[in-house]
Amino acid sequence: METFSAGNSMSVPASASDLPAGGSRRRGSGALRPIRGRLLGAMLAGAGTATAAFAQSGEAPRLAVELKPLPETGSREIGQLDVTLTFDAPVDEVRLPLVVNNVETVATRLTGLDATDADGALPLNAHRDGSADDEILRWTPGRPIRGPLTIRYRIPIENRPATRGAAPPIDLRRDDGAVSGSGATFLLLPENETPYRLLVRWDLSAFPSGAVGVSSFGVGDAATQAAQPAGRLQRSFFMAGNLGHYPAEGRDGAFLGAWQGRPPFDTRALMAWTSRLHGHFVRFFRETDPAPYTVFLRPNPVNPGGGVGLADSFVATFDEKTDPDDLRLTLSHEMFHTFSPRLSQAAGLESSWFSEGLAVFYQRELPFRFGEIDADQFLADLNSTAARYYTSIMAEVPNSEVAARFWEDTRIRTLPYDRGALYFADLDHRVRQASGGRRSLDDLMLAMIERQRQGRALANADWEELLERELGEAGVEHFRAFLAGTVPLPASDAFGPCFRRTTRPLRRYELGFEPRVLVEPRRIVRGLVPGSAAEQAGLRNGDEILQPVGQDSLQGDQAGLLTLQIRRGETTLALTYLPRGETVDAHQWERVEGVPDSACASYRQGSR
Repeated sequence: METFSAGNSMSVPASASDLPAGGSRRRGSGALRPIRGRLLGAMLAGAGTATAAFAQSGEAPRLAVELKPLPETGSREIGQLDVTLTFDAPVDEVRLPLVVNNVETVATRLTGLDATDADGALPLNAHRDGSADDEILRWTPGRPIRGPLTIRYRIPIENRPATRGAAPPIDLRRDDGAVSGSGATFLLLPENETPYRLLVRWDLSAFPSGAVGVSSFGVGDAATQAAQPAGRLQRSFFMAGNLGHYPAEGRDGAFLGAWQGRPPFDTRALMAWTSRLHGHFVRFFRETDPAPYTVFLRPNPVNPGGGVGLADSFVATFDEKTDPDDLRLTLSHEMFHTFSPRLSQAAGLESSWFSEGLAVFYQRELPFRFGEIDADQFLADLNSTAARYYTSIMAEVPNSEVAARFWEDTRIRTLPYDRGALYFADLDHRVRQASGGRRSLDDLMLAMIERQRQGRALANADWEELLERELGEAGVEHFRAFLAGTVPLPASDAFGPCFRRTTRPLRRYELGFEPRVLVEPRRIVRGLVPGSAAEQAGLRNGDEILQPVGQDSLQGDQAGLLTLQIRRGETTLALTYLPRGETVDAHQWERVEGVPDSACASYRQGSR
């Protein structure tokens, strides 16, 4: 599900990446994290000789994935990816949605699709089901399956523009002699809870020596010792080719970093920092058996600096202007998601105030507490969140409206992150005050984690129960008012003695035309705001915007310019403007002179 980051950049929630409600965090003997939520695909066949044989032996059937990237002739860039899937047990069907989390999959671009079993060639019948917004391609066998089933196909790698607008970086993409993508966008799999012994294999024979294949399962060929549903592959990330990786050999404890492209910063130093932070998180969350954890980095031309959390891994993005200090807090945010509690998947995006609000609050809080960032870095990130929220004309939109409007407007999309983080900051201060500094938000969050580890599907009722125990009915009323859209305002000293609240004149974000235009298949401008910066720059109703526009980072940058590539009749042109409207007094925080950083650190560690 994935997240809003430091540096005013954002990655969006990806529902397939949620941790299972009540799933144990102990992954001994190579077991991987259980799955929660709707798995994409169809049900595994419950009959058949192979399935019966596995049931009698007690051994889970095997599901093997072999990936073979193929460079283009005369080029180091990868032109195609060959995929081979082998199932030890029959399947009723495999499937792939046309769109996953606002990302177009490869479902309509597959070539050379064929299948075989013990009797030879197996016909696959294609079906297209679902609504326009939830369309799925299904393939069903044309006759009964006997013995292991093998499905092969090839995918052309085209780096298609993100025509649907804001989305997590999970599409299949090539850069600088490497390819990467989430399994949810290119693997044909059944939808079921049936456990498989999962295997990942790489065929890098088309590359010179030195090429590497890395996945959320580890470096090179990998297998699970404990069986997992097929959905674990969809929630995994895959990267191969000419990669950089940290450390040079194996892992740094439970940590591994891999990247494609050419980041404009010292990537190994960034990965070493992230590895240290991972160790801090393991101790803070009281993990006795931490799972191997992988960080992937790759370029993103649309919304660099954001990322998405997947199974035991996360993906961060960059471009030639990315600041590694901003990216550090993106990495902190995403890593937090792998340890933190989550409300039941049934609540969908309406529950993102909890997971994303906590992640934004702690993305700066924990690195500061552990000495991995300084007070100035903490303050910059805090003020970025506060500026984006307290200037937003959408600040009081009720939480109940977020899910339906999430994709259509960046100002709605950021609410769970920014408003949630400020609610938690306010709550943290209230708990500290009520307990005389003996308790904090940490205690409530860890109590939610403990309930999750005991197998409970968490809901708002669990949170309200903890709030009432901690703060009485006033704590519950404060929470319900927050969900209804009340603007949270942490106390001046809510972030410790180093900081105090102030106000600064800042300008609201104003795109200047109907925001939904940017997420439509054809981006035709309408609803142009008279007198807006967009109109003054020359934009007109009826102009077609030719390229996707990343707004999530821009929304938090008071000086950030927006450039639109447009077509008007037979003419194409670029228009650049500052997407800002009226000036408002926005809450910010500033350093208190004479108070050393050490005083902040001691305050933050007081309840632990």
